[in-house]
Amino acid sequence: MIAKVILGTMVNAKNIVSIAGKIPYDVELCAGRFTVNAKSMLGVLSIPDFATGELHIHTDDVEECDKILERLIELELLAETNDSVERSIYDITAFGEILIDFTSQGKNADGQEVFAQNPGGAPANVTVAASRLGAHTAFLGKAGDDMHGHFLKEVLAAEKVETKGLILDKRYFTTLAFVSILESGERVFSFARKPGADTRIQKEEIDVDILDHTNIFHVGSLSLTEEPARDTTFYAVKRAKNKGCIISYDPNYRASLWEDEGTAKRYMRSMIPFVDIMKISDEETELLTDKLDPEAAAVALFHQGVKVIAITLGSEGTYIYNCEGGLKIPAYTSEVEDTNGAGDSFWGGFLSKISSSGKRPGDIQLKELIEYTRFGNAVASLCVEGKGAMPSMPTPEQVEERMKKH
Repeated sequence: MIAKVILGTMVNAKNIVSIAGKIPYDVELCAGRFTVNAKSMLGVLSIPDFATGELHIHTDDVEECDKILERLIELELLAETNDSVERSIYDITAFGEILIDFTSQGKNADGQEVFAQNPGGAPANVTVAASRLGAHTAFLGKAGDDMHGHFLKEVLAAEKVETKGLILDKRYFTTLAFVSILESGERVFSFARKPGADTRIQKEEIDVDILDHTNIFHVGSLSLTEEPARDTTFYAVKRAKNKGCIISYDPNYRASLWEDEGTAKRYMRSMIPFVDIMKISDEETELLTDKLDPEAAAVALFHQGVKVIAITLGSEGTYIYNCEGGLKIPAYTSEVEDTNGAGDSFWGGFLSKISSSGKRPGDIQLKELIEYTRFGNAVASLCVEGKGAMPSMPTPEQVEERMKKH
């Protein structure tokens, strides 16, 4: 939450510090180009322009914000303007790759494999899944200023995902991923990304207006494979965290995009210290934690500061873990057509529940997380019954119906 406040006097400064000191979150006072710790009297008094300022309170918890506003109004510290208080504009913003999945449709009469153009990219998939479920979402990233990039932007806009942070660059081509589906429904990838436009995004190109006004900021690991996207990812995550965003991370390991496994481990693990909530698949537990067992992997991530961990187990369901412990939540029965986007759809559903709760990850009880996991499992069970990731994302009504039957 951002609150515009009146300074001007020593009494007001003392009251600001008194209020900030009782808030269980980081609070900054910003005035012009100066930013100080609002809990420090010395810091507040060091601001040269002492007339007005903005309190940046690193939470959007409704009850907590209401208490702070009541106190600011009581002490006549809140500026008398219609826009004196801002809350997060976006429920979920995702950053990273957006690309074309050319998904195998079988063979034609001449025996040639036929591929269908589908919008894809894990972070983009998450925004579409959450948007279909009613969340207000945005996407930050880069595609080529080509037929594929324009197609992707049109798809996101049609799904009510904010696209003003999606850059179309004439200098680079949109990344392409050719996806063959095995009889089991599992996927085999081949990438055309040398370089892809998604790897070329600079930190100066990030739309900070979106980034600074989101509740949950979500990233994957494919943006960590190359510079400058890697540096941009860390810049965006650090800025979002400093603004009070909940940081979500879903590392996806694609061996062909990394120099070697050791490099992948180093960079994929380097994001963990910044993360509040994290999803990994059972195939990635050893890569991220050196632990094969999902429970052991969850504990290892928790000890590194991650407050909520979800480990997807394919047809077996999901293992969810927080400070109260962990539990395996069974999957819903599905007639699998295509597993592309299954994990992303689960995570979009799960994040939509986290955001609508209005709580910080550390304040959510395990019994609530279990319900969010069941919801996410239902979302994923519906997604895998269609072809392509984004086109198969379900509506709230479909999810509700699926959950009633189990």
